[in-house]
Amino acid sequence: MNCFKDVMATTKTDRSFFRKTRGNAIVKLVREQYLRHDIPCLAESCTVCPCSSLGDQGLLSKESDHYIIPDMSVVMRYLEILEQEEMTGIILSQTIVTSLQQHDKSRTYRKLRHIINDSRRKSVIFYNEVFADTQTPRLPGEPAGERDWRALRKLADWYYHHLGQKKRIILLSEIHPQQESNDVCVYSMQAYLNAYWPTVSLLQNLVHALANVELEDDMERIRMTSSKKRGNTGTAVQGFTEYKSTEELEVGIKSSRFFSGTLRCRSDARDQAYVNSAGKDILIVGNQNRNRAVHGDTVVVELLSENNWATASNEISYEGGSTEEDIEGSQWVVQQTEKSRPTGRVVGILNRNWRSYVATLQEDSPDGSFHLAVPLDSVIPKIRIRHQEAKLIQNQRIVVRIDHWPVSSQYPQGHYVRSLGPIHHLDTEISAILVEHGISVSQATQGFSEASLKEMPIDTPEMPWRPEQDEIKRRKDLRSLTVFSIDPPNCQDIDDALSIRELKNGNIELGVHIADVSYFVKEHSLTDLEARARGTTVYLADRRFDMLPSVLSERVCSLRENVDRYSVSVLWTLDKSYKVLDVWFGRTIIRSSCEMEYEQAQKMLDGESTPAGVDPALSRKLKPFVEKLAQVLRTMRNQRLAKGALELESSEVKFKITKDNEITDIIPKDSMEIHGLVAEAMIMANSYVGKRAYQGYKDAALLRRHPPPSATQFDRLIKAAKSQGFSIDFSSNRSLARSLEIITRGCQNNPEITRMLKTMATMAMNEAGYVSSGQFAVSDYYHYGLALEYYTHFTSPIRRYADVVAHRQLLMCVGDSVAVNDANVRGTVMTQDSKIAEICMNLNLKSRESKLAQRDSTELFQSLYVLQHTMTGPLIESGIISEIRSNGFYVFLPRFGLKGPVFLIEKDGSPIVPLSLVSNKAKEEDYIPNSHIEVSLPTNVSVTSADLPHPINFQLFDHVRVSLKLRKSHAHRHMVYMTLVGLEHTTKLGSSQVDAVTTAQLSRDTMMRSIAEQEEAKAQANAYKDRSKEELETRKQMRKAAKNNGSSIYQLLEPFRKMSIIESTTSQ
Repeated sequence: MNCFKDVMATTKTDRSFFRKTRGNAIVKLVREQYLRHDIPCLAESCTVCPCSSLGDQGLLSKESDHYIIPDMSVVMRYLEILEQEEMTGIILSQTIVTSLQQHDKSRTYRKLRHIINDSRRKSVIFYNEVFADTQTPRLPGEPAGERDWRALRKLADWYYHHLGQKKRIILLSEIHPQQESNDVCVYSMQAYLNAYWPTVSLLQNLVHALANVELEDDMERIRMTSSKKRGNTGTAVQGFTEYKSTEELEVGIKSSRFFSGTLRCRSDARDQAYVNSAGKDILIVGNQNRNRAVHGDTVVVELLSENNWATASNEISYEGGSTEEDIEGSQWVVQQTEKSRPTGRVVGILNRNWRSYVATLQEDSPDGSFHLAVPLDSVIPKIRIRHQEAKLIQNQRIVVRIDHWPVSSQYPQGHYVRSLGPIHHLDTEISAILVEHGISVSQATQGFSEASLKEMPIDTPEMPWRPEQDEIKRRKDLRSLTVFSIDPPNCQDIDDALSIRELKNGNIELGVHIADVSYFVKEHSLTDLEARARGTTVYLADRRFDMLPSVLSERVCSLRENVDRYSVSVLWTLDKSYKVLDVWFGRTIIRSSCEMEYEQAQKMLDGESTPAGVDPALSRKLKPFVEKLAQVLRTMRNQRLAKGALELESSEVKFKITKDNEITDIIPKDSMEIHGLVAEAMIMANSYVGKRAYQGYKDAALLRRHPPPSATQFDRLIKAAKSQGFSIDFSSNRSLARSLEIITRGCQNNPEITRMLKTMATMAMNEAGYVSSGQFAVSDYYHYGLALEYYTHFTSPIRRYADVVAHRQLLMCVGDSVAVNDANVRGTVMTQDSKIAEICMNLNLKSRESKLAQRDSTELFQSLYVLQHTMTGPLIESGIISEIRSNGFYVFLPRFGLKGPVFLIEKDGSPIVPLSLVSNKAKEEDYIPNSHIEVSLPTNVSVTSADLPHPINFQLFDHVRVSLKLRKSHAHRHMVYMTLVGLEHTTKLGSSQVDAVTTAQLSRDTMMRSIAEQEEAKAQANAYKDRSKEELETRKQMRKAAKNNGSSIYQLLEPFRKMSIIESTTSQ
């Protein structure tokens, strides 16, 4: 059958249906409907429809031997199975889409659209209700469900015959009987998986789990039916209430009675959450006010009366949780004000953001089919799941999903998906990190499809890849140029290389050369679609998960030494004062002379003639180039800093790991000048490419913007700087940069304070993100941190998809023949604002989740290090108080790049200040008796006691010694915490003075000598005049104790322990 007939493209008809009004009246509505004759089937194998003109994205694969059409029962019950990567060739009918819209199932519809929009899934929407050959009118008296089934059957028959009876069409239904045939079959989901996916355990586990799940709609119908019979709405638990209707929520939001936003739960204070609406934060306190909303849901909030407003908690969580908030606007958490805040209650849900959660069965899980699973993420509530053989998944990390949360249930109802492995095993915990941060199964398993790998160039020991002669002729040949890369040790995926040379006229040519990934990864290819979905390479502490196949990332694209490689280059012509005269962009071919390591390049800058690992002759050749490059880039960097660019801090570490997963050392990242110089070259290239892309595509250039922070975000930084005698001017990035520079100069004797304040400044920043230029005004493109008007990511296409897009846009702008031809032949979305905006949204999500996965991985390995190195004795380290809370403070250990809590108040409210602060012979479990703690947020903690002559003060940035501990957990990761061992010294640096106070503890021998000397002098009456009342009282107690024959040395020393003998020396 031909879907393109020699008749009018549309035919007018009428469609009638019945609808219930708000007054419960039934009315008949008649709508004009125009049936089309020109809707293509969207199948690659079709020879009738002009599907090839639509490009090769999103078409039904010609490789598949069957396609599936799900009905409403399958969509509602088994949507999670349809979302799995294995499920391809889905034909989503307009019949189902219309039904979802009529029943207000927008969340389900969005998930289906996500499947269709993913070109890798080879799935389509077919508008059968407006296509003349598949339109199915409803018969008089026919139930809507039966009419919909007839429509799906008609659609399946049409596809089967339209495709020449070569493709099997399978209708999936849970309510219609199975039917086996060679053309159109009817299968249940279980029967379909048994026939086509019998060995995929994930799908088999899911179908069994979901078969036992009662749909939320069914629960709602049962509840409503029973409520009408009883005349009530059922019993709600924990103060939960029914959500308000959609109409009431919409009216309330418009009238500003209600406020909408995303619910963010605090990992360090699980009883508290907040919703940011129109730039203002609304505090949500307790499960009752959260009202069944889950972290990440889009909710509607009603403000409580002002006398019910609450104060945000400033306690350190006793149950663990991240030491750094993983949410935007995390400054809200650490503003540390004691003022009450606007507080509200959730009254409705606009969108559920449920995902797959890693969890563990509760330790005391009873026998039976229902169990509580405790999520690894502490902000997610326990989830009630059904599992017949709980012993098989006990002590395992498992993946669960939430199905619904009725008002009558204390916990959300969910189902088991799969097991990841035994708890606290390294590979299990790595898998858990990947699941928690949405890293796809294909990327987690390092896999690419066979079809994708067929697109790759051949590069084997027998047939190594070599450039093609025709392609060499199209490129600027720079193989005679001295080019070199500077990277970390053992780097395999080398994205960038540098060059510099003096021209005959005395000018200088500076070059940045980037791997030409876009030449090998064509737009809309399977590799491109997979890379776009992954977004970025994910780097963890001991492994990485690539965005591209290794044949590209480690070999053909990687700019290895002494081999010819394709690149995209930016070449600047500079005058003798390093002013940019001209810039050239284009495809080149290079031959890198050397793969240098950062340390080797730094040694060249430091004057060493032959760094270890570099051939002496090569070193003599490269050294002048490295020195000239540094000279130019220092100038460029200083010019950018003068415009207001910020130099901020972050703590990065690397781990030394043996084959047996023993962590032998944690090494903080060594900051060398060469790091900043290489980064400056990349920043310069990114900036110029961003500006050129914008000039070519003003409405669709992929840019990276960094919006300026708000004043409230600097509250913590201002108070911390003030405690050290500094002020912070944040009126502009230039002013902030000057303030940080003053701090740097004033803290030269204590650089850790500079580091901590710069880290606070980093935390105060907004998150940078990718945008399409057409979505924002030109003034909003500005990158606050780098002080640049235009910026993009261009220099790392092997590991970032954003850079691949930047390459394509740049090459099309400069008229590269291959790029232009690819766009014309294959089609392109690089010039479409809406498509670039969609890509940017995904890239921002993937980039963020990649960073969080890296953070979780670092914390995991830090906890493993503490576990392994505390088995034989205590692990004592020096640290700095980095943040003060109401029940203790956080200590940062520069040695490990680790931030952990020190508790001064126990859960029950009792002080737990260690006695070791005043006596170095005290046991670890001994605490100062009768102590009282006063906290002045965010800079000071004072400990007083009747038994202490002077308070013990802890100031922000004090240096302390701590013992690292591990609080083990069954359901969560082990938590590193610390106990105080002693105060090293307290340093207070201002812009005009340095005040150092050193506290020294008395040893046992010193105490005994003091006792003897004072006993010998007790007869001298004049010696008593200058002694304190506390000391006189102590001596009386000592004399009494000495007369007692049974007195012990501990009893003799007890008064001195209470006195907390402290020798303080103050120096200028």
